[in-house]
Amino acid sequence: MIPVLYKANATSFSTYGIGALADVISCEVTEERNGIYECILKYPITGANYAEIKKERLIKAKPNDTSAPQAFRIYRITTPINGIVTVYAQHISYDLSAIATTPWASDPITPQLAVEHTFENALTSHNFSFRTDYTEPKAFTVTKPKSLRAVLGGESGSLLDMWGGEFEWDNFNVIHHHGRGRNNGVVIEYGKNLTNLEHDADNSDVYTDLLPFAVVTDESENETVITLSEQILPIASSNTQRKTLIKDFTDSFETDTVITEELLREKAQKYLQNNPLGVEAPTLKISFEALWKQPEYAAVLERVSLCDTVKVRHSELGVSVHSKVIKTVYDSLAEKYVSITLGNAKASLLSAVSETKTAVESITHKVDRFPSLMTSAIGSATKLITGQKGGYVVLQGDSETSQPYELLILDKPSIEEAVNVWRWNVGGLGFSSHGYNGSFETAITSDGQIVADFITTGSLVANIIKAGVLSSQDGSSFWNLETGEVVMRAYATTSSVTETNSRIDEIEEQKMYRLVISSTNGNIFKNNNIQTTLQAMVFSWDENITDQLDDNQFIWTRVSEDTAADSEWNDRHFGGTKSVKINTDDVKVRATFFCDLIDTTTRKSLLG
Repeated sequence: MIPVLYKANATSFSTYGIGALADVISCEVTEERNGIYECILKYPITGANYAEIKKERLIKAKPNDTSAPQAFRIYRITTPINGIVTVYAQHISYDLSAIATTPWASDPITPQLAVEHTFENALTSHNFSFRTDYTEPKAFTVTKPKSLRAVLGGESGSLLDMWGGEFEWDNFNVIHHHGRGRNNGVVIEYGKNLTNLEHDADNSDVYTDLLPFAVVTDESENETVITLSEQILPIASSNTQRKTLIKDFTDSFETDTVITEELLREKAQKYLQNNPLGVEAPTLKISFEALWKQPEYAAVLERVSLCDTVKVRHSELGVSVHSKVIKTVYDSLAEKYVSITLGNAKASLLSAVSETKTAVESITHKVDRFPSLMTSAIGSATKLITGQKGGYVVLQGDSETSQPYELLILDKPSIEEAVNVWRWNVGGLGFSSHGYNGSFETAITSDGQIVADFITTGSLVANIIKAGVLSSQDGSSFWNLETGEVVMRAYATTSSVTETNSRIDEIEEQKMYRLVISSTNGNIFKNNNIQTTLQAMVFSWDENITDQLDDNQFIWTRVSEDTAADSEWNDRHFGGTKSVKINTDDVKVRATFFCDLIDTTTRKSLLG
């Protein structure tokens, strides 16, 4: 998509505004889960409409494979270098940072009503709307004048701090999801569509043993510590060094429960079942080819979006993981991902403390919250449906009889291009945000089935309700109908908060090295035409420190079927260098090259 430029006060982006930036050299959009959302483009000073590119004006660009084009407000334009400027723009939702609201407080209130009240009482007019699938009411307070974006997230007491969740920014629409992404069965695999992969495995939360205990306090305030006779429970782990998690289970029991060793063991074993403490949480940065854009793969439709869960396989590296998309970098011109980052972002002190604080807060339930919730849901649906223009209505007919058999409502002129699709035929009515062939996350089928991600209702009358677990929104209270377990409260103690903070400080102070090998001429070669340079780069957390290291710290090794030739090659490259040139003589049939980072004094690896 070619970016389009608009005036600073534009509120509709269905036209060509000031004009298209037809001579753009590059345009990339980066979005992180609950984080930055920015567009960076390079433009020549001789290009069309260059004189119109000014701060505060808006650029419309495609941010990913599935979302509609988004508006980004220009906040920085660099001085021309070689006749080219770099334009930096933030998503229009950043305008919320400049819209003020005054202090107010309420009794327990749903997040929908809390944000609607805040938006409606802003001190300056705006065009933003809000909707959420969270329904649990909590006491909500705006303690001092602040921006609307600060009310949504980024500080203590904000919407994100109180309820959690994942934001989706759709131009002037703020959407707060319990879980934004989904698992569509997408597989990104070496030899199929994977073009680059960086694997960073963090084992800071990997343990080999669990030491559970609980504290019992009698009427005289005397404390007794309950432990297991075997003291610790072993955990199946890949760690060589033993590492014990010490966990207090006192708050897992009801107040009047007589805590015994057997009950403690049962709680600990169930905790281990639900928390894979012996498994590393990998973070992957990958690049891949979008096969759904190739004619021969048009039916595959392997679209990927932020917060989706995908499977990545690389047999030669031994990587096979299901992981969540936490960051995307998208080439808006080529309409393909430059890279996506998978896994769990390392916890910062602020986010961890916020999560702990949310766990500490008591949960208040009120049965009479449903009338206000229904009013809010009806209002949101009315705003969404009324006043809509655009879209494409298609009547599908039989090629032989010309009899119509299906009604389609599309967001693009053709079925092949459409991403958001309504299909209505004799089988039922369904909506898909993943193209004509689905999956259909919202549907009413002819056999009486209703499929929906979120249903708002005043009352529900049913003969039978089948469920595995009945749970509160935050999961702190639940009834497991399979096991009979009932938990009606959850909170954290001061000691657990202190333990969490200490662990975060320890992680932040560690120096973690990560080495990445890149090839100047690709990774796959044919017909023995091999000519490339392998370069090693070392990162300490996210900082590139390669230039700070000595060449002698880099040791290269080759592994192939010819072990004798491997030994000779390894001896030649033992002296140390940050890059090596590879040609046909270095690869007879197949060879894999590795690089290790060592301490020159001890000759031991620094990569763990």
